[in-house]
Amino acid sequence: LPFPSVDAAQKAKDRIANGEDIAKIAGELNLKEADYTLPDKLQGEFLDKKIGEAAFALKEGEVSAPIQGSLATALLKAVKVSAEKQPTLDEIKDKLTQRLQLEKAKDEIQSIYNAVEDARAQQTKFEAIAEKANIPISVVPGIDAAGLDKDGKDVALPAKPEVLKALFASDVGVENDALTVGDGYVWYEVREVIPSALRPMETVKDQLVKDVIAERMRTAAADKAKALVEKAKAGALLDSLAAEANADVKIVPGLKRNQQSQEFDGSALSAVFAAPDQGFAYSLDGDGKSAHVMQVIKDALPPLMATPSEDVKKMQADLKSRLMTDLQTSLIGGFRQSAKVTLNEELWRLNTRGTQEQPQ
Repeated sequence: LPFPSVDAAQKAKDRIANGEDIAKIAGELNLKEADYTLPDKLQGEFLDKKIGEAAFALKEGEVSAPIQGSLATALLKAVKVSAEKQPTLDEIKDKLTQRLQLEKAKDEIQSIYNAVEDARAQQTKFEAIAEKANIPISVVPGIDAAGLDKDGKDVALPAKPEVLKALFASDVGVENDALTVGDGYVWYEVREVIPSALRPMETVKDQLVKDVIAERMRTAAADKAKALVEKAKAGALLDSLAAEANADVKIVPGLKRNQQSQEFDGSALSAVFAAPDQGFAYSLDGDGKSAHVMQVIKDALPPLMATPSEDVKKMQADLKSRLMTDLQTSLIGGFRQSAKVTLNEELWRLNTRGTQEQPQ
């Protein structure tokens, strides 16, 4: 159980020692059972090392003294201590198989990457590279920054947002580095740039009418949602506002900032997490015709030590990657500025690719 201070934690321990149910104290802290119960947790899975060490120093059934960790002050109770167990091959066979298959796939991807880069260094055309490496290739006659062709139809591309951004930052004849997408790569090149130009009115008239109607509908939906929020702030009940708007009232518990769902997309989550406790917010829906009007009934910050280990590992990996990238960029930028060095990118790529070649 996390507490704001050592004194508060000690008072809670005294209550537990006098026979008070720990669940009652957790309820006063607005914690659900899943928030403070950590079944089958290993010492290395605790985000706070000090709290992990304290937990594994307890005997079964023992309650700790208040622990001042680096992230929280906590009380710990060892409900059960399980002896370390060496899993059998049958128990981990599936995981081992999956791990070996993943490692093999990564090796194959790296092998393809090296082959493609070697071929590019020899000025081989993309079509020939794709055929030899047996990888898919898309040749798009023309596409705009929104991902549409000349007729306004959506064009399918792998890793479309990243590829579009890279395409429009490149130019004809530029040899671009591969984009890293997940565990794979996307290579791209620009073969022609068509200057932007106004299209004749007769070719865009229908779409223009649709866009104007859609914009007016979005504006009307936003205005209506704003008016409902103002009425709610003035004291109107959501039930009466829902009846006025011919809508339903739903309670959605356990929303998390980074978990989108069918009911709450990114825009709705951003709006509701920007609202204060008991506050109101609104967000336009993706169809542009309707909106969410929302009230925050209760917000709570879950204790970090109760975060599932996989989530913690992902968060740590993401933060580490971002910090390393930022530090590397700053360091290289600082060196270049202080030493007044410029880098010949094309020559650098040719030289570094050459290190992958093997003597024949």
